[in-house]
Amino acid sequence: MARRPFVARCAVLLGALLALAACAAPIEKVGSAGTDTPPAAPAEAPPVPAPDVFRDGVPVGRDGEDGLWLSWTLTDTVDGRRTGSRNAATERTNAESAIKAWIAADHLRVARDSGRAVTAAERGLIRRAVRSSDDQAAERLYRGLGGDRMLAHLEPVCGVDVSTSRRGYWSYAQLTAVDATRILTCVLDRAPSYPGGAELVADLRNVDEGGSFGIRELLGGDTPVAEKNGWTLHSETGWNVNCVVSWDRYALAVMTRFPAQRPESYGWGVCRDVTEDVLTSLRG
Repeated sequence: MARRPFVARCAVLLGALLALAACAAPIEKVGSAGTDTPPAAPAEAPPVPAPDVFRDGVPVGRDGEDGLWLSWTLTDTVDGRRTGSRNAATERTNAESAIKAWIAADHLRVARDSGRAVTAAERGLIRRAVRSSDDQAAERLYRGLGGDRMLAHLEPVCGVDVSTSRRGYWSYAQLTAVDATRILTCVLDRAPSYPGGAELVADLRNVDEGGSFGIRELLGGDTPVAEKNGWTLHSETGWNVNCVVSWDRYALAVMTRFPAQRPESYGWGVCRDVTEDVLTSLRG
């Protein structure tokens, strides 16, 4: 047999090698365009919960201050959630003038239940008692309700059980911070159904500057704010200064007692500072 030329044998060998390489190459997947499975997306991190003062609480800078008894609570008046100091629902203090909102509302409620109109004179007493925190006006309304009977009315109307440490004196009604927010919320809810109730709500939203601790300035804007605060210097026990306010969907009570050697303005400052801490937490 005649031998093939060397170049021809090399060509045959090279062709065989190329054929083997083609067989060994990976087979490309056949299919329509875009049907390949995309790589799995990385797992997303769980969302960070939004700040919630009712879940997380509010750090209050004045808490534990030497010589200061402090009790406070913030209430969401829509869903009823609360946050505040540990003693907010357990420790009581004199209501002072904060109870005047209820004295005024109860006077209107009794007038409605008696089927009579509220006179201009009564309306004037309410206005002075609430806007100007006039003690004599509040006293006349209180006596007209039968004195401490107005405290007994709180339980069936507002669900708040309040006693007094000194019978015959409205300012000695004993309130917790939680009681104070419940009473103001109840007044704002119920008053519009009483004769003269809309005017009472207007009074609570327009207390004189001397009876306000500056909540409007802290909130800013034109947010309607209802408040009824109380303050008294007692010769034996020192100052009681209470701030009770409501705005938007919230009610806040800040109750304080401190030595007589400190000025009244010290108590107003505590109210402002606690309120500012609360607002900072609410705003996140």
